[in-house]
Amino acid sequence: MIVDKLPSSVNPVRSPARWIEWLRVLFALLAIGTGLVIALSVGEFGPLILLVIPLLFMLLLALGQPQLGLVGLIIITFTQLSNVGIIYHGLPSMAQPLAALLILLIIVRFALFGERPEGWLRAGPLLLIYALVWFAALLHAGNFQAASAAFIGFVKDALGAVIVIFFIQKPASFKGAVWAVIFAGLLMGAVCVFQTLTGTFANNYFGFGGWQLQNSGAVTNHRLTGPYTNPNAFAQVLVFIVPLTIDRLWHERNLTLRVFAGAAALVSILTVIFTYSRGGLLALVFTIGLLVALRRPNFLFLLLTVFLAIGVIQFLPTTYNSRILTLLQFTDVQGGQLSDKSFRGRTSENTAAWRMFLDNPLLGVGLGNFSVNYQDYSRTIGLDTRRDQRSPASLYMELLSEQGFVGTVIFFWLMAMIFRELNFSWKNFIQSGLTDEGYMILAITAGFAGYLFAGITKNSAYSNVFWVIVGIAMASGQVAHSSRLKAEELSGNQPGYDV
Repeated sequence: MIVDKLPSSVNPVRSPARWIEWLRVLFALLAIGTGLVIALSVGEFGPLILLVIPLLFMLLLALGQPQLGLVGLIIITFTQLSNVGIIYHGLPSMAQPLAALLILLIIVRFALFGERPEGWLRAGPLLLIYALVWFAALLHAGNFQAASAAFIGFVKDALGAVIVIFFIQKPASFKGAVWAVIFAGLLMGAVCVFQTLTGTFANNYFGFGGWQLQNSGAVTNHRLTGPYTNPNAFAQVLVFIVPLTIDRLWHERNLTLRVFAGAAALVSILTVIFTYSRGGLLALVFTIGLLVALRRPNFLFLLLTVFLAIGVIQFLPTTYNSRILTLLQFTDVQGGQLSDKSFRGRTSENTAAWRMFLDNPLLGVGLGNFSVNYQDYSRTIGLDTRRDQRSPASLYMELLSEQGFVGTVIFFWLMAMIFRELNFSWKNFIQSGLTDEGYMILAITAGFAGYLFAGITKNSAYSNVFWVIVGIAMASGQVAHSSRLKAEELSGNQPGYDV
């Protein structure tokens, strides 16, 4: 045949095939090399290196795909992955290099491409004013060392909000951020539910299976803390995640993702229960009720929720009712003392916070200075026998005591602006025809409200999560606004509802 006599250099069939074979050999060699590196690394550093290696790849991918870096930052923040690596495995911080890389990308994009998101016009002034309030509370503090540590922590956490606001620019990146939060909930919840149902509390699951043994009256429980060090803080974070998972269970069009969201909802709700956090349970009920009120789901959605609730009930521990019934002990006073030790401690902390506010009503005692002054107030109150430094049992009492009237008013003003932004985002997404994103906004609204509701009985610990939530909420405004303008431009209509 003539084709067989042609030289290979001009053969249109065999030449590409030869390149394909060479590529196969190259990829095989790369796979073998990667496998050897991973095997040697596991032998040298242990199986945890299997977690570190993907993180290194994530850092590299973030250079070309910043959205992947944003997703990674959200997952690391919600799962406290960086703290887990530092505390349990002696690893360096994972969050700081990734955050530094994303900040560098922000600077490069601003310098080279002039990218200046519209969201800064909304978020920038609000965050700047709140930062000035924190700075004033720093200068006013009696113990400057404690105040400076609190202020530095605030700056680090607030940078998380800045990064999120910058990189969430389109509906796709907004939805990616929401799914990153859901994935974090599924990861933490799956570990904790498995640990509880199997009773494997001797295994901390690489730091994601933390717990506390706590007595409350005649009840003794393993209270799950997950990657956090406090069960109430863990429950508060999950309360924000739950409505996002329920929303995707209701509205997600992709069946696989809907099943994924349903699983995340189940394990997240169960984990809130397994924390035995009374405040977390109240916040969860409030959050789900608010989501139902905002969305007003149809019968099918309610039926899915009922099946989810039935699934949750099957796993309720026998001691859970006893734990929840201790809420009634708040009014049970014996000899002038609250009978529940936890209630006595919280009452003492909040009473001390209120007295600090009365003594320093304008600016409070200063950032981080509640714990410095607590024992002086506790002795006169006479409820708490503990002699270590304590934090307020409420976010809002913490604000009053450490930042006074000025700081508290500015905080509530900032929260009001965020919920206003979420309301505008909902309206703009609906006008743009992006109903899926609009439903996500309602879920974020319910979740953030539940998170703040939990703050009644929980202080500002793990504020890095709070500021990422703030970033997602504030970024949604710019995405919804630009989406509405684009939809109006394509339709040729005059601008409608403006934010």
